[in-house]
Amino acid sequence: MRVYLLPHLLRSAAAREPARPALSAGGVVLGYAELDRISDQFAAALSAAGLGHRDRIGIHLPKGLSAYVSIFAVLKLGAAYVPLDPAAPAARVGAIARDCGLRGLVTTAELAGALLSLGTPETLRVLALEGELPDPAPSGLTTLPLAGIDGIPPTSPAIENDLAYILYTSGSTGSPKGVMVSHRGALAFAEWGVEAIGLQADDRIAGVAELHFDLSTFDLFATFAAGAMLLPLPPQAFLRPEDLADWIAAEEISVWYSTPSLLILLLEQGKLARRGYPRLRKVLFAGEVFPTRHLRSLRQALPHADLYNLYGPTETNVCTWKKVDEIPADDRQTISIGCACANTEVAALDADGHEVATAEAGELWVHGPTLMRGYWGDADKTNSVLRPMPHLATGNDLWYRTGDLVQRDERGDYHFQGRRDHMVKIRGYRVELGEVEAALYTHPAIRELAVISVLAGEQSRLRAFVALKEGEGLSALQIKVFLGDRLPAYMIPAEVRFVDTLPKTSSGKVDRQRLTAIS
Repeated sequence: MRVYLLPHLLRSAAAREPARPALSAGGVVLGYAELDRISDQFAAALSAAGLGHRDRIGIHLPKGLSAYVSIFAVLKLGAAYVPLDPAAPAARVGAIARDCGLRGLVTTAELAGALLSLGTPETLRVLALEGELPDPAPSGLTTLPLAGIDGIPPTSPAIENDLAYILYTSGSTGSPKGVMVSHRGALAFAEWGVEAIGLQADDRIAGVAELHFDLSTFDLFATFAAGAMLLPLPPQAFLRPEDLADWIAAEEISVWYSTPSLLILLLEQGKLARRGYPRLRKVLFAGEVFPTRHLRSLRQALPHADLYNLYGPTETNVCTWKKVDEIPADDRQTISIGCACANTEVAALDADGHEVATAEAGELWVHGPTLMRGYWGDADKTNSVLRPMPHLATGNDLWYRTGDLVQRDERGDYHFQGRRDHMVKIRGYRVELGEVEAALYTHPAIRELAVISVLAGEQSRLRAFVALKEGEGLSALQIKVFLGDRLPAYMIPAEVRFVDTLPKTSSGKVDRQRLTAIS
């Protein structure tokens, strides 16, 4: 049977080798057939709750067995899952729920309490999977056991261009943007990952990324496309890097995919070089530039492992890649982001839409099956970035304007040069500075402000410049606490500086270059 929807990755693997381990978390191991059966049962329960084809269903759960079962149950209904960060402020989660018109929200009773206290639309079914109900139980909450439900899901009428999931990223207007990805797009990426990286059925693949981060789609769908085993990181794994390094060895992880920041943390605080890791054969990284001196340390710590640099925004998933065979001797140079993935086209264009010459900087445009369908509920924003290729002789296929500047070398590899706008990467997460500024501007004591990205060593962090209204007093800690109720932790500036006024350009705009020059 041809795989044309994401649930068929699970069904096909279950049919081939039903007893092969598919998922291991919290001391529980589920085989492919068992995972297929349980997700069928939960899909039937979701259907009985009135949810179905083309609904958007939020997954507001910690990463683990319940979350993965819920994802496949949603997909089996022909619905789209919307992963929501359990650590994010309830107000942000609620805003996303309203933005994409969630019809269902799968969560825990503990997490549901804060959301329901904000008030939810009558059309939203809030379903608690596990845990005791709060006392008193909030109105609008329905308990729904994960397993032990009889029944099979109804036959899904979904087609390959239907939405599979919506991932929310930082937005320039102060609100997050919902990136819509179809079954076709997700499958194209999963199939590329299996073939290009060389995943095998006996691989043990670490589930590193949180479900609302696009790296998680490789962990889940490429793993199941290969019939391999997924092992999500234990809760709070990042708090003790040495314990995480021990976990990689104990679980015999063979494939790892994360941001460079986490690998650097493991190198410097987890004593990664002391262990050897004979089973770890593939190490993939994406989301930010890997500083060359740290990359050299990773190569020394894992001389036997293949290293891969993957590049691509959420809107395209991975679109270029490079197997790291050579590391520059000069720490000021970085490795390339490689060339286009199979079945994908990329081009670097100048401001007039013409392809730039070798060694010249241009904006990267991408075309291929993994492209998003667009931004949920924002046709104007979609049309501004999904456009026909300028000056293309034939065809009206849409290309995505990444906003990233690149140069192509003589071998055809692309080198990342930075952002065209104010979007930055913080610990692998894409952050729109305008969204942070918009949240800060809601504080009544702030007169004007600007947020910039600065280098701290070799990593980027956010710095906020704040001018207060006359007579107002505010501390940096109070500002961070204020933002903690509105933004995820990675979007909160590491440093807050108070100024009397912000420098301006001749046109009256904030002079960000002068702010960046302030040490």
